[in-house]
Amino acid sequence: MKPQTNHKHHKLTLRILIITIIVLTILANSITIFSDVENRQSTSLWILNITAAAAVGLGILAIYRHGPHGIHGRSYLFLTLGLVSWFAADATELYYYVVEGEEQKLVSISDFLWLAGYGFLSAHLFTVIGSLHSYIRRRAILIVSGISILFVGYNIHLLLPLSEEYISMGEDNDLVAFIITVTYPILDLILIVPSGIILISLRKDFQHFIPWVLASLSLLINAIADDGYVLDFVNGNTHSLWFWNLFYVTDFIIMAGAFFLYNRFHISDELRKKKKSFNIHPKQ
Repeated sequence: MKPQTNHKHHKLTLRILIITIIVLTILANSITIFSDVENRQSTSLWILNITAAAAVGLGILAIYRHGPHGIHGRSYLFLTLGLVSWFAADATELYYYVVEGEEQKLVSISDFLWLAGYGFLSAHLFTVIGSLHSYIRRRAILIVSGISILFVGYNIHLLLPLSEEYISMGEDNDLVAFIITVTYPILDLILIVPSGIILISLRKDFQHFIPWVLASLSLLINAIADDGYVLDFVNGNTHSLWFWNLFYVTDFIIMAGAFFLYNRFHISDELRKKKKSFNIHPKQ
């Protein structure tokens, strides 16, 4: 296939994928939106876990096909491990809600799985950032960092008045719950800044960098939704938590699209080149 034709094919596939992501997002979230009010939270958790499983499955496939070597291999290994951790957390929440009939707990094993996921996802983003220094402009870093700090700082500011209430209760569990809750928007800053920089810096590439861009967009949506989720949770608006699950579902669908492109083009092209090289220089 000629380079120009190949490039057009990549662009067409990307357009089709974007349309598919939009359609799947609308369909998946519509199931939750139009479900009964009493079942809306459990429905959103089921849809969330199904989309998370799809993204994790495609991530594992990418790691199996490509291996953990190279920049792409390492970055997607970290990304997949982070998604596995978050999927385990979401599955635990589904178990608590559906099987044990409990609402969102103040502190649970899910929190530690989510926090562990941040470590892997941060490693993914900084691996990408480290490989793209020639594409990144200082202005982009300053703009994204400034906006992100203001956004996260504002949300932490809204949470701080609640600290007096938690401390006045005198319960260690309540204080631990508040500390963990405030930790989320702080860790989200680690995701928002590099994700924003990648989105700005790599918006024009149609093959190797588009999966990174989609993955970064996915994490950016997740980080922004976290702030809304945390604010509703600490204010006792548990009946509204299903709304933020719509964003997490969108996050996993976009992530699945990123892995699809990575499998479809980057890995397939590499395997094709290896096969061609083997045919030209067969072992004696």
